[in-house]
Amino acid sequence: MLEARILESEREKNELYSIRYKIFVEQEKTVPADKYENCLLKDECDEQAYHIGCYEDNTLVGFFSLILKMEDELLEVEQTHNLLPIKGEKCAEVMRLVVLDTPYTENVSEKGRVINLLFAKLKEIIISEKITHLLLQSREKSKKMYERIGFLQVGDFKLYRGKTYQCPMKLDVMKVNQRIVDITQ
Repeated sequence: MLEARILESEREKNELYSIRYKIFVEQEKTVPADKYENCLLKDECDEQAYHIGCYEDNTLVGFFSLILKMEDELLEVEQTHNLLPIKGEKCAEVMRLVVLDTPYTENVSEKGRVINLLFAKLKEIIISEKITHLLLQSREKSKKMYERIGFLQVGDFKLYRGKTYQCPMKLDVMKVNQRIVDITQ
């Protein structure tokens, strides 16, 4: 049975970090390997993050991390793209959204189910943390998918970690399609 949940155990989180390493460091080479000697793509910001995974039985089929903004610290997307915080906004950053190629996710509709479940779990976090805006960095190939959700590009493409060009995108959770989030409920 397909289900999304917040990853709590170190084992679950390390599985996520290991898969992120294989995808972003080894396969795509979009993140430099020199900071990740243990083959786990884990950053400081992961300590304050929600890690959401979608499982088919015990197999991880999709995931992302939601980085909460801590007091006066800037999120990575804000640092990379010189975005200034806006008073009254409570922001969080969506990082490394992935739907894995598995026997379960062979077609687009199954991948869509995974994304829908991940975003349903995100909705719960948005409500509990009172988040008003989501930020992320997108490569050109993913930009249209994020725009369909409701994200808007808020800056130019810039080189991210010296490897790939990405643009900042922002979502006002109160203006998004209600099937993703409606915090008035």
